[in-house]
Amino acid sequence: MKLLNSLEKRFAHLAVPNVVMVLIVAQLVIYAAVMIGRLDLASIVLIPKAVTSGEWWRLFSFLIAPPYLAGTLFQALFLAFFWYILWFMSQSLEAVWGVFRFNLYLLATIFFAIVGAFVGQLISPSSLIFVSTTFLYYSVFFAFATLHPNIQFQMFFVIPMKVKWMAWIILGGGVLYFLALPSLGQRIAFAAPFLCYLLFFKDVLAQSLDAKKRRAKFEAERRTTADDALHTCVTCGASDKTHPEREFRYKTVDDDVVCICEACRDNP
Repeated sequence: MKLLNSLEKRFAHLAVPNVVMVLIVAQLVIYAAVMIGRLDLASIVLIPKAVTSGEWWRLFSFLIAPPYLAGTLFQALFLAFFWYILWFMSQSLEAVWGVFRFNLYLLATIFFAIVGAFVGQLISPSSLIFVSTTFLYYSVFFAFATLHPNIQFQMFFVIPMKVKWMAWIILGGGVLYFLALPSLGQRIAFAAPFLCYLLFFKDVLAQSLDAKKRRAKFEAERRTTADDALHTCVTCGASDKTHPEREFRYKTVDDDVVCICEACRDNP
């Protein structure tokens, strides 16, 4: 936190407000260029092998590559919704964090994505590793879900669902996809961008885990207290739990207050 505060004081003037909108507009321009045949989408995504062969522009151009090309009307509507939600979430994160910290979050995510792709290619040289911008969407989504877990979206435009449950579903799908990847290098390239999320939210996640532990302990103590007898006869050991039909009273014996059930009281 001190490091972030120091960086913000020194470089806040360099932050770009509404930077995600800039990326979305650039992706729309590239999408149009691809659709009219002026550009090949495969020529701008990040492929480490291509970069090491001299296509250095891929280190930057992959950021303005659209996540996919729509083949149907539904896919086109979903892509438009994809961009809108990305912009909506980015605005919310900017409002919570400020422009500089949100910019830093995006830059760190991109950095980890690039490093992860090259490390993965180095570890698995025979695998074809490429990076599109979908990682950026999911990184923003997980940050948004952590800060605003109870906001509802319409899943498939119909089913209302809180963001936190959507995040768990996406995380589960991501884990299955990660395990299904054929090589270690591809797994590293897939997981690397999300290291930024862990760095930014490690304190929040630790606090959440501690809070859950405290709630679990409180519930255990509450259940234990509820299971304990309120009245226990000192003579026969009967309690209001074992003999709820009995009446229990208290009396003083040698300056001690003791509990006596009605059975023992009637049969001294």
